[in-house]
Amino acid sequence: MTHILGSKRDFLDYTDEDAQEFLQITSDISEHPEFQKLKNYTHHLHTTRWQHCMNVSWYTYLWCKKLSLNYTEAARGALLHDYFLYDWHEHDDGTHRWHGFRHPATAERNARADFAIDDVVANSIRTHMFPLTPVPPRHVEGWLVTAADKISATAETFSPDRFAKPHGKGR
Repeated sequence: MTHILGSKRDFLDYTDEDAQEFLQITSDISEHPEFQKLKNYTHHLHTTRWQHCMNVSWYTYLWCKKLSLNYTEAARGALLHDYFLYDWHEHDDGTHRWHGFRHPATAERNARADFAIDDVVANSIRTHMFPLTPVPPRHVEGWLVTAADKISATAETFSPDRFAKPHGKGR
């Protein structure tokens, strides 16, 4: 990964301490074989779900660090917030019909299966679709994941590359 939407940071710049710390905090997830599968799913028009999760995680990390919050777990929760392995755009037997309401539980279940997660991470994943899902985040970090998700999704949808061809498949 070398770029986050809207960021001028280069993650290959080893003099950028924030970028290097972020990669250290998140690399066990971002490089995990199951998480890598998110590169196969289009999320917001042209953005892969992997890139979307990286975007949300980066901004959550920066905001939480600036506010002296638990930026490590917040970044990890943000990275896992859309950890579901299916293409919700595809026509199916109706299971994707309630995707907006159901995918947080699927993402949390997948995160628990593949990673050791704490309450901040689990709650951030489970509540990131608030107010679409009725239960709000319990932690400030979760609120910041929710905000970063909405802002990133909007930026990804309206970025200049929005007409690129989508792709995808999955769990």
